[in-house]
Amino acid sequence: MKSMTGYGKALGELTGKRITVEIRSLNSKALDLNLRIPNEYRQKEHELRSLIAKSVERGKVEINFNVEATDNNNTSSINKS
Repeated sequence: MKSMTGYGKALGELTGKRITVEIRSLNSKALDLNLRIPNEYRQKEHELRSLIAKSVERGKVEINFNVEATDNNNTSSINKS
């Protein structure tokens, strides 16, 4: 990446899920990384930060991950007994 200012968006589909990733970056002297990921993937945050820090040296970087269920068979029910 030549410039520290930019925007990118990617969409992907897996079985039963639609994943959206948005990246925004601005010029900055140090790396300021802000990750927004769903709670169910929070255990991967450290691994993601390390991976991103290997590719980005500096700048204010915002990354938003969004995961949506696409199948309608994913309904929940309460076991009353």
